[in-house]
Amino acid sequence: MSVAILGLTLTCYLLGAMFLGASLLLSTTEARRPWFLISGRLFAVIGAVLHGVAIGLRCIELKHPPFTTPAESLSLLAWVVVLVYLGLEVFWKLWAAGPFALGLSFLMVVLGAVWSGRAARTGQDAALLGENAVSLHILATISAMGAFALAFCCAALYLVLHHILKSKQGLVWMKRLPPLKTVETAAFTLVALGFPLLSLGILSGMARAMGGGLSPGWATDPKTLMAYLVWGVYGVYLIARLLLRWSPVRTAYILLVGLVLCLILLAIPSAAHQFGEVRPTPS
Repeated sequence: MSVAILGLTLTCYLLGAMFLGASLLLSTTEARRPWFLISGRLFAVIGAVLHGVAIGLRCIELKHPPFTTPAESLSLLAWVVVLVYLGLEVFWKLWAAGPFALGLSFLMVVLGAVWSGRAARTGQDAALLGENAVSLHILATISAMGAFALAFCCAALYLVLHHILKSKQGLVWMKRLPPLKTVETAAFTLVALGFPLLSLGILSGMARAMGGGLSPGWATDPKTLMAYLVWGVYGVYLIARLLLRWSPVRTAYILLVGLVLCLILLAIPSAAHQFGEVRPTPS
């Protein structure tokens, strides 16, 4: 059942990205543009609801949290990205970030769907992952990456808008888009929220690791070191933005690099983050 609902979720995300993208590309005098915009938003909301249901059913079916495998974590991250995007819609009316956000979530769900079913965790995993410290570690980290993913979308949108203004071509098309200041402020706010969440994720993970139960090499594990690198990159962004007063264009490129590192962090193999034996999924 959860697989079927996830398929519907994929469809909604794809249609939402297409409709929102069409609302960007159509002429400002095109009468159908508002219909495309409303349809895109509607598919985004329906997709988010279906995705939440699919994740919930997955937890009920397998009786473990929705992040015991990299595939499940990727699917959860995609859901968080859409939820954060809908929040941007409410607070900043940044529907122009929709094609980026929904397209990114679509790709992450597809990757997660390809990844899923290859391995299942044992009851030992579910018990360990159900611990408060471990759950806080994973949920805080995934929430941070969701905020960073939307910051990436805002940064990409900012660079597109900046290029249009600099080239002085397509200025009429820009009338339907949010101001540059709004896009840059949204990106900064998302990083300002995601950075303490990532810090909380790292600290809670360290606290659990020091409490025992993980391999002695957890401190030099590739995933651990990559988490420090991601934390450092977004720390540099905040310093560049607040103290060094770098231009929004320069800081936008930091956010593009940051998301690439986040995805590497999610996918990189890790012995310290294997909580138990992995068994093949029964056919």
